[in-house]
Amino acid sequence: MKTLLVSGLAFIVLLTFFPSCTPAPTPTTTPSSPPTPTPTMPKPADVWSADGVITMREYSGNMREGKYLISWWSDTQYVYIGVRVETNGWVAVGIQTGSKMKDADMVFGFVEDGHVEIYDLFSTGDFGPHPPDTELGGTDDILEFGGSEADGFTTIEFKRALDTGDEFDIPLSQGVNRIIWAYGSSDGLAARHSNRGYGEINLSS
Repeated sequence: MKTLLVSGLAFIVLLTFFPSCTPAPTPTTTPSSPPTPTPTMPKPADVWSADGVITMREYSGNMREGKYLISWWSDTQYVYIGVRVETNGWVAVGIQTGSKMKDADMVFGFVEDGHVEIYDLFSTGDFGPHPPDTELGGTDDILEFGGSEADGFTTIEFKRALDTGDEFDIPLSQGVNRIIWAYGSSDGLAARHSNRGYGEINLSS
């Protein structure tokens, strides 16, 4: 018993004066590196130009019906639209909440001898007529436009406010909007259509 007591005291003394020689691990830290920036594509509006040339970076959505292609993009204030059709005549798109053409808010354009003509129209009947808004007491609300005609294709591009405040323009909303479309084989407001139809554009900012 005495021997055990002496041995225990000796062990305590050793621990007191000779602590473990094994060094405590030194905490290591890995230098933090700055996060790699995620490349961002420019928004369509940053590269949009009413030059009559539709590029993929200008628009976020598109719809094709046969020879007719419409592309679009919108922010919280404006809509940007490009229409490209295999024709040497006029092209048109209309915002339509009903059926046929009555009360349709239309944009009609063509290129003749290198000169671009764009009209802000409103259809007063099921099959027209569709005079310019200005003839009905409204306003021309196409803010920017351009177009081209080459290799059998006619292209128009334009910009307008989502809500123009004109009684002869239908406000566009974020989400699905119903449209009518048409095109003809010759230039001029009086020229008849070669083809027409219905569709939808889905706007999102």
